[in-house]
This record gives sequence, C-alpha cells and structure tokens, in this order.
Amino acid sequence: MHALRKYLSWIFALTFLISLPITFNTTLQILNSFREYQRPTYFPITSRVLLIVVPFVMPLITTVFGIAWRTVFQEKRSARVWGIAASLINVQVALFPLLIPPHSLPDAGFLLILGLGLVGLIVFAWPMQPPDSVVPIAEAHRIPGDGTSSFINKGLPLFTTLAFLGAYSWWLRWVRNNYFSAPDFITGTLTLALVGLLIVALHESGHTLVGILVGMKLRAFIVGPFQWRIREGKWEFHFELRQILATSGATGVVPTSSDFPDRARLCMLTAGVFTNTATGLIALWLAVAGVVPLQIQSVFALFGIFSMVIAAVNLVPFRTGENYSDGAQIYQLLSNGPWADFHRIVGLAGSSLVSPVRPRDYDITAIQRTAEVIGQGRQGLLLRLLGHCYFLDCGDLAGAGEELVKAGAIYNTSAPNTAVEQVTAFVFGSAYIWRSAETARQWWAHVEAKKPTELNADYWLAVSALHWVEGETQRAIESLDKAETLAQQLPKAGAYEFERYLCSLLRQSLDRVPVTA
Repeated sequence: MHALRKYLSWIFALTFLISLPITFNTTLQILNSFREYQRPTYFPITSRVLLIVVPFVMPLITTVFGIAWRTVFQEKRSARVWGIAASLINVQVALFPLLIPPHSLPDAGFLLILGLGLVGLIVFAWPMQPPDSVVPIAEAHRIPGDGTSSFINKGLPLFTTLAFLGAYSWWLRWVRNNYFSAPDFITGTLTLALVGLLIVALHESGHTLVGILVGMKLRAFIVGPFQWRIREGKWEFHFELRQILATSGATGVVPTSSDFPDRARLCMLTAGVFTNTATGLIALWLAVAGVVPLQIQSVFALFGIFSMVIAAVNLVPFRTGENYSDGAQIYQLLSNGPWADFHRIVGLAGSSLVSPVRPRDYDITAIQRTAEVIGQGRQGLLLRLLGHCYFLDCGDLAGAGEELVKAGAIYNTSAPNTAVEQVTAFVFGSAYIWRSAETARQWWAHVEAKKPTELNADYWLAVSALHWVEGETQRAIESLDKAETLAQQLPKAGAYEFERYLCSLLRQSLDRVPVTA
C-alpha cells in the first residue's frame, strides 16, 4: 500500500502540473466572455451555470490535487483525506461523458482516469499511519556550513513548481504560435514522463562520462525506475515500479586513490548541469530553426526548455531529506571545510569497493574531525561506522567500540532508516567487541524489523556472531560457513578483504570454544 500511495502521489503531481495552466487559461477565457456580453441571459442555462461555477470549481480541483501530491509524498497524516478527495475527483471526471449530454461512453483516456480513481479510493481508504515523527528528523539536524538554508529547502518545491509551470506555459504559447496542436491528456502525460526521463538520463550520463574520463569508477547509475548497481562485485539491474513517474536519478562514481584531486571531483559534479544546458540549448535551436521534422518540433522545444529549468534548479544549493543538490556539493567542495573532508572520506570509502584500499587506510584524524561537525543523520552515522571499521581493521577493539557507541547514539536519534547492511555491524560489534548477548540481540531485532531480502556475507557474519555470543556454537559455525563461502566469492577489493578478515577473526574465536548444539 505504501508503494501505491507513493505512485499515486506522482499521478497527483502530474495532474496538478498539467491542470494548473489549463485552469488559469480556461478561467480567464470564461471571465472575459462574461465581461464581453455583460448579460449572461443571452446564454443557455447550462452556459450560465458554467460561467458561475467553473471559475470557482476548477481552481478548487487543481488545489486539491496539489495538496494531495504534497501530503501523500511527505506521508502526512492528512494525506488520507486529500488522497480520497483527489481520487473522487478522478472518478467524477471519468464519468463526465456519461453524465453530460449526449451521454457517450468514456474513451480509453477516461477509463484510465477511472481506474486510477478507483485504485486511489481503495488505497487511501485503507488505514494508514504515516511516520510524521520521522519526517522532521533530517530538517531538525541541518548541518551548518552545508551551503543550504531552511528557507530554500522548504520553499524549493514551490519555486520548482513555479519554474516548471512558467516553462510549460512558454511551451504552450510556442505551440499555439507555431500552429501546432497541444497534446491530449494521455499523450501529454506520456510525453512529459519520457522527456523527464531523457533529461535525467543525460544529466546522470554527464556525471558518469566525465567521472570516468578523470579517473573515477562507476558503481551505480539510476534514472527513475531504472537502477543499475554493483552489489557484491557484480552489476545488477532493478526496476523500481514506484519510481515509474519519478524524474530523479543518481550516479555513483568513486575515485580510485586516496590523493584524488578535488578539481576532478568538481569537473564530475558540474558535468550534469553542463550537459543539460548544452543539450537544452541545442534542442531549442533545432526546434526554433525548424531543422528537425515538423512532427517532433514541439517535443524538442519541450525538452529544451525543461532541460534549462532542471539545469538552473540543480545549481541552487539545497537539501532534500539528507541528499544534496549538485550546487550544494559544489559549494561544499569549494568551501574546503568539513563537508569537503566528508566528500573525500566517503570517496575513499567508496574506492575500497573497486581498489585495494582497506578501512585501515582511511584517514582516521579526518574522520573524527569531520564527525564532530557532521554528527547527525546518515552522514554522521556513516562517519562513525567508517571510524569503527578503521579501528577494527587495525586490531584496536577499544577504539572500534567507542566509535560504535557513538554510531549507535546517532542511529537512535536521527538515522533509524539506514540500510540493513550498516545495522549488522552493530550486531557483530556488540558480540565480538563487547561480548554482550543482550545488546547483540537488541540490535538483531532492528535487523529483522528491516526484513532483509539479500542474505549476504555481512548478514551471515552477524548471525554467526549472535549465536556465538549466546553460546550456540554449532549454529554459529554453520552461519560462519555460509558467510565465508559468500565472502570468498567476492572480488579482490579492499572492502571485501575486510569482510574476509572479519570472518577469520570470528573463526579464531569459535575455534577456541567447545561445540554446543
């Protein structure tokens, strides 16, 4: 149900964005007609009703879709009410041909809207308890010096919406001035979705290509629902259905050395905006100059103007949740403060997946210095866990334990939604470092709550450590055998050598105790 609600939030968003300029133009036309004739009695009764009702109803409907989009996407408690209201509107719109003379049957487009409305009624009628308490966590722990402001972060959805509406309005005027016909609802929605995906794909491709050219390696490439990632040393493709209408993406490119220059990172970061700007200008020129075939000139114009908007928005330093825009990351690197250190640290940690760099090669001084400033959220948690791995790889159990305590405090206060792979580190550390069966079992409850689907070497290593500290030696050995088998299949990279090292540490401990059932 949660995934369906997210999907419907994007449907509401598209409906809002498409209906807003239509509502504005239609309302102005009706009001102009009303002023022109001055005497509505000249109109038939149905026209007089429309003159009175439409200027009020259409803005109201558009507002409902806008609020539904916002509340459902942010998982507010009021999302259920607004979701039902928007879904009811979809049902009523779909039945409009049957209710209004000449009472024709709905076509395919209206049937699709009817289906979306019925699905929405079912989904939002289902009891939902959105985690309102989780939403403000990221905002409550905004890190000073990250180049963003609360005003921009909170106002960005409105600013972005207005920017896209302005671009869309320009495009509609361009279409009319060049004697093109505006697309219908279904065609327009599909065109917007495809153009958005293409723009995002080009943006992420710019990051990727320049990153590779400056000596970085690609670990992940995400465009909307299409997601490629390296997991356990192998490329995997995943289609995320709930992101089918999301015009967002990400690129994971990492350096391959500890002395990777910042200027190369900056080139990689700016490449996405540059790509959108260049392709947008080219597309606009092709459309205006009439170089491309007449049938696709309007699509090129839409692609061009939207590319320019996306490029401009990405240059603005802002934060959504715990993710930063290109503009914010560029500022952070140029400021050469704690955030610049953070990017260097995370880059080196990422390189351990594709190079011989191990946790013991990290700069622990930089990690601890940066963790004192960036001490909350997933970034703060990551820094403390990297410090934990450094000390563990160096054989310093006391230092590893101290970092794990600090990481646990961050997890409990501001990073409960972290990946399950990081939570298993708490299970292993509680068992191996502190020899605390109670603490390890408590952390294991967090692992189970996340319902892991990939039972990798980290997972079985945590299971083995838990059984070992609880005195179930035979089960610990069986789990460790699975962990070692999976770890041996991983490629020769520093991060995976560290996993094999942890397996050997636990194996040594198991060899010193008698086997029990």
